[in-house]
Order: sequence, then C-alpha cells, then structure tokens
Amino acid sequence: MPVFDVVVVGARVAGASLAIRLAQGGLSVALVDKADPSSAPEVPSCPIMYASAVELFDEIGFVEDKYQHAATRIRKGVVGFEGYFQATIPVPKLYGRDYLYGFDRGKFDGALWDHVATVPGITRRAGFTVQDLVRDDADRVVGVLGRDKHGEPERLEARLAVIGADGRHSLIARKAGARVLDDRSVKTSTIHFAEWENVAPGTPDGEPVLQIVSTGRGINVLFFPSSPGRIHVATQVRSDRADIDGDADAYYARHLDSLATVRQRLAGARQIGPVRGVRKIANRYREVGGAGWLLVGDALHHKDPVDGQGIHDALVEGRELAALLIKLHRRQLTWSELLLRYQHAVTAATHAMFEATMKRLERDFYVDPPPLLIRTLLRWALQDPEYQRRFLMFLARAIPPDRFRTPRLMAGVIARGLARDARALLS
Repeated sequence: MPVFDVVVVGARVAGASLAIRLAQGGLSVALVDKADPSSAPEVPSCPIMYASAVELFDEIGFVEDKYQHAATRIRKGVVGFEGYFQATIPVPKLYGRDYLYGFDRGKFDGALWDHVATVPGITRRAGFTVQDLVRDDADRVVGVLGRDKHGEPERLEARLAVIGADGRHSLIARKAGARVLDDRSVKTSTIHFAEWENVAPGTPDGEPVLQIVSTGRGINVLFFPSSPGRIHVATQVRSDRADIDGDADAYYARHLDSLATVRQRLAGARQIGPVRGVRKIANRYREVGGAGWLLVGDALHHKDPVDGQGIHDALVEGRELAALLIKLHRRQLTWSELLLRYQHAVTAATHAMFEATMKRLERDFYVDPPPLLIRTLLRWALQDPEYQRRFLMFLARAIPPDRFRTPRLMAGVIARGLARDARALLS
C-alpha cells in the first residue's frame, strides 16, 4: 500500500498550497480530492482575492500569469445605499499591487491543480473518495481508507499526519471527532449567487468593479467580476429574513428584481449558471488537531464571506502548518509542541479578523440604520478618501482590525463630511 509522510484530503486552496509547501520542504505528500478540482466547489465561497493573498500565492510559485484566464483585475469598488447615495472606492497600492482579483473558482482551482503537478514530491489523486480514517493500536490516525475514481478500495498511509483540508463540512473533522471550540450561530447571513454575462458596466468608464448595493435593511446584492466577461451576482440576506420557501431560483430572482440599480445592470444580461447558495453560513473554529490528524482552511476555521477573507486565511494557515510539519519531520519538535504552536499561530493570524467580521456582520445586517444616519455618517464615511484607503488596507490585512475604525479616523470623517456638505450647500 502507498505510504507518504503526509496525506492531505482536499485539493483546493488550503490543501494544494499546504501540499506544495510540504513538498518544497522535502516531505512526500498524497493530495487527494473526491472531485475534479477544476469543478465548482461544493460549498460556494467569496470569489475575491486581495493583494495579500496574491503575495502568498507568489511564495509557492503560483504566479499571476498562471491564472489570468480565470481572474479579472479590479481597481475600484462601488458601494451604495439604494435610494440614497453611491461611492466609488479606488484600490490603494498594497504589496506592490493597486488591484484585487475577482475569479472563477473552478477555473482558478483547476489552474492551481495544474501547478501542483509541477512540484516534485506530490502524488495527485482526483476522484479519490475518503471513507474513513485508519488508526493504530494506540488510536493514532495513520492513514485513510477510500475508493479511487474507478470505485476500487484503497488505503493510503501517513507517517506523520492526515490533514483535513476538505472544507467547512469536513469528513476528516467528523471522523476524527474534532470539537467545535467557538461557534457564532445566532446572527448569520444567507447567500445565493449565479454567474452572468453581458452585464451592464457598473461605472461610466466600463472598467470592472466590485459593486455592493445595500438596502440598509439586511439585504445586499453584490457584483463580483470573475473570469473575463463574466460576473457573479450574489444576494446576501440576514438569515431570519431569507424567505426562500424551498424555491431558491424564485427567491434569488425576487431579490434581484427588487432593486432598481440591480435591474439596470442586468437588463439585457443572461444568467449562464445555476443558482447556488448557503443558508445560515456558519462562523466557527474547530480544534486544530489530535493524535495523527490536523485541520486547515475551512475545515478548521470559517466565517461569513462578507469581508472576503477565506482565501487569505487558508493560505496563512497552510504556511504556518507546513513550517511546523517540516520541523516535526526533522525531529526539531514533538507532536504535542506542534499542536500547541499551530493553535497559537492560527489564533494570532485569524482571530482578530474573525471578531471584526462578526461585528461587521451584525452591524451591516442586523442593525437597520435610520435614514438620517445613512444620509450623514454612512455617506460621509464611504465617500471619505482616508476612510476608503484604510478600509481597503484592513481588508487586505495591511493593518490590523483595531487600527481601522479608530476614534481619530471617525472624527476626521465627520469633520470632512460636514465641510463637504457645507461647501456643496454654499455653491
């Protein structure tokens, strides 16, 4: 039976990037996935990638030229409250780039899968369905049992660890008995989206933009450029107001038709993919691992995609875990030390943003601002250049969350907003 240093279950961003880093460190890796990685993911995710994530992909040799066919550069965003105002937000230059990416997840993951094939030390297995974990007499996980793409049973053994990179509904987490350490399930959102073509431009210059149309009442519609010429159009609704009634297509169409800005962009457009979605998106952390098993990416930690942080977090967790496993392989630390250090690293890299996302989810979807607040403070903030710049820096992880909405920034927003309104009134 095949024996590897590590078996990674799940071959999308978290699993593929981890496998590459491990192989570059001299470990032998089996990277398996039950699906074709060039297909759409089982659970939809936010199709946005900031410059911080692009830089992390650069570190593993997955450079921009390799996924240009699957992605669109976005240099500005448009955010507005329907019936009140709209603001255009330019992307500041961060990590050497003045753009972020929208992308087609299936095409992007397929390009990453192809890149994996160029890295020595990785055995790729698409269509391999894991069914159970293999344990030794001490109850330590030492491999997986599954079936290959032809339905034949097969066992893969791991000298160091089996790693679940298989998403928020992780089979490895369930089979290993991973405990949920933090669960925020009271205030959640529900998202549905489909891919469209021939969508009208969001700005007069026709450049690709990320657009958010908000009602201020717990319902947003978002336009995400994906691969060239195509756009993901998503509805995001606070879950207790998501009146789906079993018909996701009708629910999706009803919300799109309810907003004039959305109707204008979709007039003449064509939906080219099915409606897909997630109800009551979970926000949680699981324990990082146990005897012979570990989790990474959404299998370990996932949250609402309102801030588009999933890709970055998966890449950071994979980087931290790879460094620790390489040290374990070289006998520079013990398994217990690895678990402790991995937990600390994950918390340091992700928890502040997790808390910030939970606060933003509550603020943006569970608080209905009065019209006066929308016309004043919210408009002043979203149209303020310094607020815009720091907002994008926060999203791109260039500054920590506690350095974004500071009292000093908000005082400046109010002062500058009042001054702009006074000048407009006088003119």
